[in-house]
Amino acid sequence: MASIPPNQTIYIRNLNDKIPKDVLKQALYGLCIAYGQVLDIVALKTMKMRGQAFIVFGDITAATAALRQLNGRKIFTRPMQIEYALSKSTLVAQNDGTYRFDQPHQHMSAKQRKQQLGIIGDAREKRRQSNADDEHAAKRRTTEAQDRIAEESSDDDIGPAAPRKQSPSKTGTAERPSSTLFVTNLPDTVS
Repeated sequence: MASIPPNQTIYIRNLNDKIPKDVLKQALYGLCIAYGQVLDIVALKTMKMRGQAFIVFGDITAATAALRQLNGRKIFTRPMQIEYALSKSTLVAQNDGTYRFDQPHQHMSAKQRKQQLGIIGDAREKRRQSNADDEHAAKRRTTEAQDRIAEESSDDDIGPAAPRKQSPSKTGTAERPSSTLFVTNLPDTVS
């Protein structure tokens, strides 16, 4: 899997969302200032962004140093999970002259941004495909085992073999289960 390219902005998740925003920003600033100039810290308390923050550094080397040193470090009883941000921050774009004032910022989902950056695949889709492959292989092994058992029982010549019931996938029609439930050996206290 391709990784996110280095950026002046780092993305932090798994932050304690019970901590007030100003206290969280001060703590993050205190941790990150040791690695270089901190231009901005964005920590929002909306439902979508709680427990997350973006820290904008003056240069990429400071962001890289902070990412390497702080990833996994506990802050307010939770280990931080840090990676580079998927896009350049507005502040960095304004500073380097690439910000376009005439075009509004285009919001993209993380999945769209990863596709734009060429980061391969959605992990869920890969798991789904892997699970489907595993189920297909398991069905094939079960069918092969049933065929072997049928061949072995026909080789014994003990008597006429009982007709084999085909699975619904082979016949194309599914048998309907009975709607009656038979229960036996209940105690007398159950009515």
